[in-house]
Amino acid sequence: MKVSVVIPVYNAATYLEQCLDSILAQTFTDFELLLVDDCSTDESSQICDCYASNSQIRVVHLTERLGVSTARNIGIKNARGDLIAFIDSDDFVAEDYLLALVTTLEDYQADLVFSEFNILDQQAGMFYFNVKPEVKGKVYELTAKQAAAMPDEKLPFRHGCYVHPWGKLGKKELYLQNPFIPNLYFEDGPNSLRTFLGANKVVGLLVDNYTYRVNQTNNITQSPKILKSDMDILTAFRYRALDMLAAQVDPKSFLGELHHNLTQDAYVLEQAKQTNSAEYREIQWLLKLMNRNKVSK
Repeated sequence: MKVSVVIPVYNAATYLEQCLDSILAQTFTDFELLLVDDCSTDESSQICDCYASNSQIRVVHLTERLGVSTARNIGIKNARGDLIAFIDSDDFVAEDYLLALVTTLEDYQADLVFSEFNILDQQAGMFYFNVKPEVKGKVYELTAKQAAAMPDEKLPFRHGCYVHPWGKLGKKELYLQNPFIPNLYFEDGPNSLRTFLGANKVVGLLVDNYTYRVNQTNNITQSPKILKSDMDILTAFRYRALDMLAAQVDPKSFLGELHHNLTQDAYVLEQAKQTNSAEYREIQWLLKLMNRNKVSK
């Protein structure tokens, strides 16, 4: 078997069938679909079992809620394919999604290939397209360090396609060697960086056949979640900073991303009236250092 498509599932009943149908419609057929149900409390479990009548689909039902990182890691360990692709349970893909990734990875003899994506703003009912027609289909060959240093202003890729686990196809051993960090928001950043650094060659493919669904919600009143989120993003950035330091990767683009995220998080904490929190003080300290040294997004 060539590819294992791993989908962590938790309370995704609203969009799960659209996601699964888009994968089953792929023109590339040498794949298995592995659903890891993270103890869902809606109809997601039943939907997974219904689709499991298809011989290409396997379902792992977890007996307790373990979180998306552990669900992905369980999917990796149970995967039978040589290559792994992650898809989120509320997203969907074009019918040539897997074919484009597999063909590019093989043609360029790469260890990992990433592609672009569209954004569907569910609340606004709007699509946002990230690939300009004049560069669509273009391929960029990158070393591990070049991939780890992105986003690079010389490359026409959105920042998100480097960080998210979806939108990529990589050799299974890259993910076995670099599991996702459990119980951490923003776990995808450290994992993506480590898979880049573990590869000999990374390829970027400018196609946007993955649709990322954004569901805007107001979490301003959920203070404990906000505080954990902000402390976790600092932890995730520290993982990445140490890895980049150890690999001697140019931190320029990383610093711009950090400044942008810290500024956003400071605003959220201010709106939630959490300016006396340790998280807010830590963010303000880092912003003070960055502003003093003229680091900006």
